[in-house]
Amino acid sequence: MRFLFWLCIGFSSLFIFYGLLSTQIFSFDFDYLKELGPASLAIDEVGLFSTCVLAEFDKDGWTKDVLAKAQVDYDPVKKCDDKFMPYTILGANGTVWLNKNKDGVDYVNCWARAIYFKDDWHYNASGWFALERSASKVVFNSDFVHTSCQLIENITEVVEDFVHLQMWNAQDDKGGKINFTSKKPSPSSSTKFPKPTDLKEEEEIVVDEKPSVFIIVFDSVANSQALRSLPKTISLMEHEFDAVNLKHVNKAGENSHPNGIAFLIGKLITDMDRGIFGLGKETADWNETHACYRYFDDDPFILKEFTKKGYKSMMAEDWANGVFNYPNCWGFKNAPVTHYMRPFQIYYESDLKQSRILMGEDQCFEYHTFLFNYLTKFIKAYKESPKISMVWASEIAHNFNDGLFHVDGQLFNYFRDNRELFDKSYVFLMGDHGIRWGKVRNTWIGEREINNPMMFVSVPRHLRDRINPILKENSNQLLTSFDIHASFVDILNEPHLGAQAGPRGLRGNSFFRPLPPGERSCRTLPIPIQFCLCEWNKTKSENETINDEIGNGAVRLLNGKLRENQIADECEEFTFKKAKEVKTIDRTDGLTEILFAANECDAEFKVLFPSSQTIVRARRMDNGRMNVTLAASDFTRWNSYGDTAACMNKRASLRPMCCCKFKDRPRSSSTVEPTTFHSTTQMKKKTSSTKKSTTIPSPSSTPKSSPSPSTAKSIAKSTTK
Repeated sequence: MRFLFWLCIGFSSLFIFYGLLSTQIFSFDFDYLKELGPASLAIDEVGLFSTCVLAEFDKDGWTKDVLAKAQVDYDPVKKCDDKFMPYTILGANGTVWLNKNKDGVDYVNCWARAIYFKDDWHYNASGWFALERSASKVVFNSDFVHTSCQLIENITEVVEDFVHLQMWNAQDDKGGKINFTSKKPSPSSSTKFPKPTDLKEEEEIVVDEKPSVFIIVFDSVANSQALRSLPKTISLMEHEFDAVNLKHVNKAGENSHPNGIAFLIGKLITDMDRGIFGLGKETADWNETHACYRYFDDDPFILKEFTKKGYKSMMAEDWANGVFNYPNCWGFKNAPVTHYMRPFQIYYESDLKQSRILMGEDQCFEYHTFLFNYLTKFIKAYKESPKISMVWASEIAHNFNDGLFHVDGQLFNYFRDNRELFDKSYVFLMGDHGIRWGKVRNTWIGEREINNPMMFVSVPRHLRDRINPILKENSNQLLTSFDIHASFVDILNEPHLGAQAGPRGLRGNSFFRPLPPGERSCRTLPIPIQFCLCEWNKTKSENETINDEIGNGAVRLLNGKLRENQIADECEEFTFKKAKEVKTIDRTDGLTEILFAANECDAEFKVLFPSSQTIVRARRMDNGRMNVTLAASDFTRWNSYGDTAACMNKRASLRPMCCCKFKDRPRSSSTVEPTTFHSTTQMKKKTSSTKKSTTIPSPSSTPKSSPSPSTAKSIAKSTTK
């Protein structure tokens, strides 16, 4: 009885305490928490950040919010002319001739020239050579052959401007074969093609000495976005290639540049503030200058490292401001791979609108079409050599939530057509980060998607019994862009992943191996806190007065960052407009996530601009004022900023926090090359009178051409933007 008596007294005291708290009698230590709303009383930031709860979504990636916003039938090439053919034909031996099956070919004159790589921002070009119905006497010794056609009766009218693709000088070295002990596939494994039904329990099979590696990157595509946008492709990968979905990859940086450098070179290029965890700052491997304003030729770019080991290599992007070049970084001085699509992209984007029109009005080419055409030629040219390739498609989904839906059928067919090769290769279907703006961005799933890029991985069939269980285990873990890099290095070092352990001394760990035991959270991994995928309980504040106080404090901190980075002379000082959303993180000492809008640059956009999200620590001081300090070192831009940040093109990491004062005045710098495209050979045509087949001379020895006609610039397009 005495025990029951004291137990009742204890419960009564507890209820009285919470009752007093709810009536605001106990306001001294919990004042701030009370103002923001109900929250856990137990402050335990160490315990909170030492764990990581990861969100799970429906298998198909859909939510009611997204379903209401999606335009699944969007297809920009639905009504295109699939019978389009150019006026010219490029043969297998590098010769070019007029296409006799093209309507109107009798009424045009056409010329051809070769385009060569010079460096990442410049291309070289040969002279022009007139074309006839028979194969040209000239052999065009480049992957890129540019043809241009004019009406005979009106030389001012250019009717076509086209760039053909080929694999020039491709030499298939034949890949070595080895005997590999394989176990019979488990019943759950796909056996459609090929069907290894005759394998015994421990039978030796002949496999490629170095399996090929195919990296396919869709810019700004998140994991759950891929599930709802590419269902056919993902189904094919899972059922035919036993691909594993690594669901919880966490991006390392704001945009493609830091994320690409992380998973392709393994370097961190921005400092990480660990103060929120009670830890010191993690210093970047490279500063901004080192990560942009020099050439990458001497760095261990993963495709280049594979090339050194005898792999044939190919890289293609559909945007000139690509992963190593945005916004005006130098990139490579020398081509880093065997076949490099950079010259095509530089030329094509020198006048993008005109290029699209002159390559065939209403034709079915999209930006990514050229990438996969180039990859197909690469695959066919090196049927037996070990290969590594990376195609990076930026234009499909970077600015448009619905852009990916219509690609599903195309990608499905591509994987199916290459199924035998992909079945014995490593295949990575991945993103670099999620979409950073658009109609899905402001939904709950959209907020998570921005930090969670797609990653589907398929290993060669003979390795799946051993590797897939590990991949499936790791698919439930928090992973980083640096883990992707470590996995690439693992294949580089051990093509069949035969070693006992993966590579060491890197920022990441190979996900083909069991991950090291211990804590995997944003506290222990190289993940900036503002991008962290770990879920924490948050309490939304409905108190507008408190929200405005925190918002004004956040704007003062943002302006302080402008001064700290010495860009206040070029960027507008921000003034607070509205706190759009304020949430306190439960079990913390005032850690608050705020989404706010400022007044500057608002006139140029329909949405509030700029909108930023950051994490601050807000405490009520003894004098009654709200003290707001920055808990995460960076402000994350919540919507598109476009040209309003153009004055920061030379300091890309600062673009999100800048609203330029002088929008028409570029920021000058004597140490950085301008963002322009250049051809070192003038745009001129030349008629060849050589009777026997000749390989055109290299650009350095190109003979002088006769004066170009008045339309030369419209034919070849000046390459200065």
